[in-house]
Amino acid sequence: MADPTSLDSLIDVASRLTALMERENVMLAAHDTTGIKALQEEKLALTRAYTLGVHNLRKEPARLAAVTQAVRTEMKKVLIKFDDVAKRNEAALNAARQVNERVLKAIVDAANAQAPRTTGYSRTGGMAKPYGSVGRVAAPPPVATRLTA
Repeated sequence: MADPTSLDSLIDVASRLTALMERENVMLAAHDTTGIKALQEEKLALTRAYTLGVHNLRKEPARLAAVTQAVRTEMKKVLIKFDDVAKRNEAALNAARQVNERVLKAIVDAANAQAPRTTGYSRTGGMAKPYGSVGRVAAPPPVATRLTA
């Protein structure tokens, strides 16, 4: 982006960012994490350029007032599409995040279900040892051992 206050430059950056988010949405739907990761550096650079362009344009409203109607119409068209794609991108990212959180919770729950449980307190007031541990009733041998013995 040569001149960050240029409306033409802002239109270009918004268009490129919109196209990138559309690609990311397709990758999110396909669960292509490698492809998504490859886009992140470019997405960050374009987002920064877009933010800087908007910021600089707001600092100099006279520049916006000086552009032709054709450029204004083009900018409006690009920003409407940008807004639509950004909303879909946000929804897709939120959905992917929720799926990842559910998978991680299932993994944690499965790991916790396999962990030995304590059943209460011992006679001395300490935590009781789980069934099958040293100092308690011996755990029964695994099923495979019982069948082969």
